[in-house]
Amino acid sequence: MLAPYGEHSAWARIVLDASVGAFAVGEVSQALRVRHGATRINLRAETLFRAMFFGGILLLPAGRAVAPDATIGGPWLFALGVVIGWLGLLLRWWSFVTLGMYFTVVVKTSEDQPVVDSGPYRVLRHPSYTGLLLAFAGCGLMLGNWVSTAAAVVVILIALIYRLRIEERALVAELGNRYRDFAASRARLIPHVW
Repeated sequence: MLAPYGEHSAWARIVLDASVGAFAVGEVSQALRVRHGATRINLRAETLFRAMFFGGILLLPAGRAVAPDATIGGPWLFALGVVIGWLGLLLRWWSFVTLGMYFTVVVKTSEDQPVVDSGPYRVLRHPSYTGLLLAFAGCGLMLGNWVSTAAAVVVILIALIYRLRIEERALVAELGNRYRDFAASRARLIPHVW
């Protein structure tokens, strides 16, 4: 059985650990922010999304345990994972900064909420979700197991599609034509695709 590249290289392990740490710090810092005056949309849907999100995280190591022979890798694939993962993190963080106080980890809306169309929102409706998908795909490549990578990305994609449907309904209900006009000229997750 071939071991993933991250298990052969101390530097690769440091890069992987730093990447996972950066992801965790970014997510926790957003989770601790409070947005006053906004209404939480759907607690049950949020709970399901969180369960799928953490399930996707757990699939990364679990896939390796279940399918240890599904190893992929080498230094070039690990490096590709680093690039994809960090592009995802940077896109997600750019989304955090662009939305500022209006970015929440729980779907919330308010009457005073503007439709932000700057930064990554010039191109995508949900760039933070695209960044999240890229971060998971990159981490999976760094871990070096195609089963865990595919499983985690599929679960996260399903969770994000579920959540963005709820989020878009809430934004249309609260913001009306302002959000419809914004959405009409932007893809959800992948530019010029969907």
